Amino acid sequence: MIGRTAAEAISEGSRLAEFSRLFLANRSAMLGATIVLIAVVVALLSSWLAPTDYARTNMLFVWEPPGDDFVLGTDALGRDVFSRLIVGARVSLTIALSVLAIALTVGTAAGMAAAWNGGWIDSLVMRTADITFAFPELIIAILVAAILGPGILTVIISLSLVSWPGIARIVRALVLTLRGELYIDAAIVCGTPPTQILLRHCLPNIVPALIVRASVGVGFIVMAEATLSFLGLGVQEPLPSWGGMIRDGLTALRTDPHLSLAAGAALGTTIIGFNLLGDGLRDLLDPRIRER
Repeated sequence: MIGRTAAEAISEGSRLAEFSRLFLANRSAMLGATIVLIAVVVALLSSWLAPTDYARTNMLFVWEPPGDDFVLGTDALGRDVFSRLIVGARVSLTIALSVLAIALTVGTAAGMAAAWNGGWIDSLVMRTADITFAFPELIIAILVAAILGPGILTVIISLSLVSWPGIARIVRALVLTLRGELYIDAAIVCGTPPTQILLRHCLPNIVPALIVRASVGVGFIVMAEATLSFLGLGVQEPLPSWGGMIRDGLTALRTDPHLSLAAGAALGTTIIGFNLLGDGLRDLLDPRIRER
């Protein structure tokens, strides 16, 4: 038993080393990971990195251009754009991670239940997903947000409702494939409870696909949150949001474009980073693509 455990540890270390080598050699994955890491660090350290209070107004410095006193200028209320941009990263990523956690939990549980039980449970989950897919996801999110009223909790609920069906469909397809494997049949014959089979045998085998789906999905969630905030249905003042900053800067886009351009650049760069990271992880974790 000890020898086998040591061999498994060595094998695990070898796989990790090989994955690290391939990851470092993948330019898309490295560039995406660098952008995402910078965004996460900025979000985590936003309270210390922001040079001023993001909510402090000063009508003597309205629409100040970028300069020594204000790196990215000020907005219509004299607030420091750079400080609001940094705090906006924390807000956007907090919402994105909250939505992702809810969508992964609900989608994975629903997909596993549908694949394992079949029957009316499968029909219920899949028909619900089909109804969601029949409409643009952003339209549904906007409708839910309009019903519940603006706010961070509303954004999280509305985006979670449109995010879990895609994950459920992927999980269902993967679990249906795994049900035909011999080790699953052996576990069933041994009398292993279905929940234990799903958590111990099925879940570890679908984690790579979920990681790829999550890394790509974060980009959509960040963009969707910005869209809701842009429409006035998301994060409310004085808390900053990149979408809200873009909206606030549109009125002075020709004369003072720094507000919209700074928020738009931060939003676009973050989305590109998550998409590049997701594409790179897909290339590394999908054996069919890696072998080409």
